[in-house]
Amino acid sequence: MYRHIVVALDGSHCADRALEQAAALAKLAGARLTLLHIASLRDLAVDNVQLFDNSRLHEMAHELGNSILEEAEVKVRAAGVAQVGRFVGESWEGGRELARTLVDYATGHAADLIVLGTHGRTGLRHLLLGSFAETVLQESPVPLLIARGRDDEAHERSHKRPVL
Repeated sequence: MYRHIVVALDGSHCADRALEQAAALAKLAGARLTLLHIASLRDLAVDNVQLFDNSRLHEMAHELGNSILEEAEVKVRAAGVAQVGRFVGESWEGGRELARTLVDYATGHAADLIVLGTHGRTGLRHLLLGSFAETVLQESPVPLLIARGRDDEAHERSHKRPVL
């Protein structure tokens, strides 16, 4: 079965679903579980325009990534996963480069499975926003388990209260 599972995490509810699935499989198989976060340096730079120090940008990327992974590690250890590793990577380009970084890590560390979440967007939203999961699928020789999160738009519509 699986000996090494890599789960990609970004702090979203979709990633939480992927983490649940990865933890359950790792526990069942007695596999090592690597929690992975790849920081988009471009997004961080845009969000922090005042930041002119490139080294501080890298520090922020690792601080954010480690924060996400620390929280995830607490969850998976509580779920009974014994072997847990962590990795924070970086990407300037986003999209395909983020996917390539994930795939390179997984193949370079003999992963048997990559687990990631997806929003499951379709239509125009998918066309405009792209799909990280689809890009990983195209790039990866490692099998994938894709955990779909709840549809954000449908969830928001179902939880709106009528105006009286």
